[in-house]
Amino acid sequence: RVLQAQIDYLKNRLGITKLVLPQMPVIPLGIHSSDFIYSELQKKSARSELGANSETIVVLFMGRLSFHAKAHPLAMYQALENAVKETKKEVILVECGWHANESIAKAYEDAAHEACPSVRIINLDGRKSADRQIAWASADIFCSLSDNIQETFGIVPIEAMASGIPVVVSDWDGYKDTVRDGVDGFRIPTLMPPPGLGSDLAYRYAMDIDTYDMYCGHTCSLVSVDVQATINAFIRLFESPQLRLKMGELGRKRARENYDWKYIINRYENLWLQLHELREKQSKDFEAIQNAWPSRSDPFYSFASYPTKSLLMDTVLELVDQDLETAQNRIKNYRQLAMIDFAKYVLPSDFETDAVLKAVYGTPKKVSELIAIASSNRQLVLMRSLCWFLKLGVLKVLS
Repeated sequence: RVLQAQIDYLKNRLGITKLVLPQMPVIPLGIHSSDFIYSELQKKSARSELGANSETIVVLFMGRLSFHAKAHPLAMYQALENAVKETKKEVILVECGWHANESIAKAYEDAAHEACPSVRIINLDGRKSADRQIAWASADIFCSLSDNIQETFGIVPIEAMASGIPVVVSDWDGYKDTVRDGVDGFRIPTLMPPPGLGSDLAYRYAMDIDTYDMYCGHTCSLVSVDVQATINAFIRLFESPQLRLKMGELGRKRARENYDWKYIINRYENLWLQLHELREKQSKDFEAIQNAWPSRSDPFYSFASYPTKSLLMDTVLELVDQDLETAQNRIKNYRQLAMIDFAKYVLPSDFETDAVLKAVYGTPKKVSELIAIASSNRQLVLMRSLCWFLKLGVLKVLS
């Protein structure tokens, strides 16, 4: 849609007719699925850490705890409260992540107190490996109701599936591609305003009236996740250990076979091979152009009109000093000056410097003759370095 908007703009403003668009192959992110396999002993130990018995339902949210830039938690809180009242189950919600600051942490605490007082909430630090292990090993159900435009692929539902637990996620962007509704878990319907009603939000961000965080926050405030559908999903999963097991196993199989790095890397390698074959086939028809990157072209091309003249192959240069040793010493002394030596990258090597001085001593030489003393891959580099000799007043152009 971003590309199409740009096309429409260019058609309208400039009347363009030829479009050359990039190929956009899609390769998902990957995981090491073996990292998410836990023994019964590990699961029992993790649940004990949380104070969860065999009948307790542990629901996990894993990720950054940001209501304005990740996933607004209110729909999850409301759905859990209603599902608990309906099923009479003891439920623990584990929020494994981190808050950006204390005010955001307080906002979560207040919302949870208001919307799901019947659910015990445990916060774990998602930045700590040990806390993440407890979270994954203890969970019965994973939930992520993302409603934010900055959420793209979303790796955490894949990790949840690899852990063998069913997922309750919003029907949103990348989640649509990774989670099969009714198979690996449930995708909850989402709704947002139609196109044409958000230009002011984009303009406010573009004009620095709003930060990017506020832009995301304003937008997600107008995206809804179906609370009743979420309640229904939780109720079904709370009441059926068999359904949880079945969905968890199907999800684990999907994560292992479709998103493990050992398969994802193969897709990258196949893409690289295709691109290599394409370049090999089509590059024969390409003609090299002088400025392949116009916005960063050769400065000696861009500003060629600035000097009186340019150094050419038939420009004749001669030594300023009467003897070679004086020229060599001058070069040596100048090289020690900070205002000279800072430009090491463009300076000739000691060998090239000495060779040029010796070549031009006693007999003026054309540029073409002087650069011939360098190896083939250094000749053009040495040509531009001759301007450095002229800059230092060690060589001069024979008039």
